[in-house]
Order: sequence, then structure tokens, then C-alpha cells
Amino acid sequence: MLDGVPADARGSVTIVDEQMGGHSMTNRREFIQAAAITALPVVVGANQVADRAQTNAPTRIDVHAVLVDERHPAARAVGARLAAGGASVHAIPDGDITQVWLRHIDPVWKLQPVPVAGLTARPALFCLEQLALSCGLRVVFHGEHVVHDEGRTEHRLLRGAQAAGLSTRDLNRAGPLWPSLIADSMATHRERNSRARFGPSSAALAPSLPDGAQLLTSWIIAAA
Repeated sequence: MLDGVPADARGSVTIVDEQMGGHSMTNRREFIQAAAITALPVVVGANQVADRAQTNAPTRIDVHAVLVDERHPAARAVGARLAAGGASVHAIPDGDITQVWLRHIDPVWKLQPVPVAGLTARPALFCLEQLALSCGLRVVFHGEHVVHDEGRTEHRLLRGAQAAGLSTRDLNRAGPLWPSLIADSMATHRERNSRARFGPSSAALAPSLPDGAQLLTSWIIAAA
């Protein structure tokens, strides 16, 4: 895997900072602190979901690259969990995918339609989806997460939830642990033999948001 994120003997992991144009090395403790959202208490009655979200990082990750919008704590939490499991994680500054596209995705998609995933703002998904179409790839998983200014998050799964083994109920019951469930769904994505042909996603549509709310999109782009 290009730009893998291995753990060294001291428990360090690497994450690609596209703004800096290279790798920055951070130890596992700092990653955990950056992703502290995943360690917050869960809502009452969600013990089973909490156990699932608090398990160790996935050890097998088949997506070629994971994009996370570094402006959002939930996205950083997803990146930290997947980086700890060995994923190639790219922190995109200000939601701009230009550098990660030029350096890490376009050169590979010209050779083979490898899957990529991310938790980003909506425009990043929209741009990548347009670029993916000519390479024979489609959005096979698409979720929307409206983060309100008081910390509450509303979830909608628009595509691929069943294949991902995920539901809005799971995400709602996980409370602030929901980024861990999204990360695990990305990690467990497998190419499937299917005749299903996905059309364009709804990433081009900008929903109306309450004052102070922000929209994050979780997604997987793969051959379909």
C-alpha cells in the first residue's frame, strides 16, 4: 500500500499532512489525545454499541487511502483510529483535496480502481466522485452527519449501510463514539462481486442546516 502508516517499535504512527507536503510523525498518545472524542462517555443503554466502538483499532484495512478533514474533531478521530491500524491516512487542509489527488489517488487510479474512503466536508466528496466516474468507480457508501454547535450529531445513511453493517440507530446510540463506528466500517469494506450499478450520489445537493451546524460526509468510493 502506498504511504502506509506502520507502527514502529515505540508505538508511533505516521499521518500524511498534505499542507506540509510530507509526513509528520506523532506518537500514539498524541493521536489518542487528538481523537479524544472517541473516549467520551456513551449514552445510557448503548453498552453493546460502546463495546464495539471501544475495541482496538482494526488490523486489516483494504482501502488504499483515507481522507480526513483536519478542521473537524470527528474526522481527526476517524483518521487516528485507522492510522493506528495501519491505514494510509491523509489530513486535508481546509477541505482541499488537490494535493492528495495529484500525489496519491490519481496516479493509482490510472493503474487500478482501488477503493478510497473519508470523512470530509461535502465538496470534497463531490469533487472526488466526479473524478472517480471516468475510472469506473462509484460512491458505494455515503453517510451524512450534521454536527450541531452544542455537540449533538444527527446521522443519515444514504447508501451502502447494509453492506457496511451499519445503521443510524447504531450511530445514534454510540453518541460521541460514532466516529469509531464509521472508521470500522471503512476498515472492513471489501470488494464485492455484484451487478449493482450505482448512479451519482447526492453529494451535489447542499442540505439546509440550522445555524451553527456543520455537515460532514462519510463515504467509500470503490469499483461498482
